[in-house]
Amino acid sequence: MSNCSMLEAIALCEHLTDRPLHWTYSDTNRVGDHIWWISDTGRFQRHYPKWRQRYDLEHILAEIHDGLQERLRNGEAG
Repeated sequence: MSNCSMLEAIALCEHLTDRPLHWTYSDTNRVGDHIWWISDTGRFQRHYPKWRQRYDLEHILAEIHDGLQERLRNGEAG
């Protein structure tokens, strides 16, 4: 899944956790939010030809989920 929207990312998180997420949307940016989007890494790859993308969004979110689950099991998250 590349170039996914926020709604697609929410749906993916719900799929990974097998639970609905409780979320809201606001057009107002939070203080400190960074506004950026990378949709084409072609130029970067031309400048760094040995670089390869190894993770897609699903892999990244699954890794975050699994890491948090492990921390919760160990009583480390709070």
